[in-house]
Amino acid sequence: MIHTKKNQEMKVYGRHAALALFKNRPEDVIRAYVTRDGVFEFRDLVRHCVDNKLAYHVVEREELDKLSKATHHEDILLVVRTKKLPTIKDLLSTQGRSLILALEEVENPHNLGAIMRSAAHFGVTGIVYEAKVPVALTSSAVRTAEGGAEVVPAIHHANWNEVLELAKMKGYKIFATSSHDGESLFKTSFPEKTLLFLGAEGQGLSDKLLKNIKGHLLIPGTGAVESLNVSNAATVILSEWYRQGL
Repeated sequence: MIHTKKNQEMKVYGRHAALALFKNRPEDVIRAYVTRDGVFEFRDLVRHCVDNKLAYHVVEREELDKLSKATHHEDILLVVRTKKLPTIKDLLSTQGRSLILALEEVENPHNLGAIMRSAAHFGVTGIVYEAKVPVALTSSAVRTAEGGAEVVPAIHHANWNEVLELAKMKGYKIFATSSHDGESLFKTSFPEKTLLFLGAEGQGLSDKLLKNIKGHLLIPGTGAVESLNVSNAATVILSEWYRQGL
């Protein structure tokens, strides 16, 4: 479920997610809920609410469970303005070394959150993803990202032809992951600008997309399992991309 109000507000819970948001855009905090145990840990955030006449509520953990619809809120929940995101064109116009992830039908918020976390760790420029709903705006995805959602923009987009055309115009080399064929990841040299497509766990990338992408990447392994979870596959590739840039 997307916790938004006219696409302008959302709920963020979890210690690292809440603190990262407060650090990066305190002006977007609307109100806060903390447990009695969390008041001291989040004292700077509470003080910010007091100083700026924002509502904050000290609640029991059971009430926070109901508000967040989760039990792993870590004693904090914020209602915030939804983050403003760059356009696809802006993202692809990034100067210098750049890697952009393109995710087809990755709709599990925990997978997307884990990818955002890894993307932030390895310095990815941004994420473009296709899904039935804007999964990156769900509280569970943001919480799983552990602060990564504040660092790496994740743009919900459905027109892959537009993305591919813009990427080619901007000088990006385009890769797609494959569990069956392609060049070994560890024999691949990443260019200055890379657009990397990953598909949902199970079906992988669609044939329609694969036909439009020449560069296919394979993560070598024992073959004991067919493939990696999409978030694990992303982390392996991002680690190698980062290593090559050192």
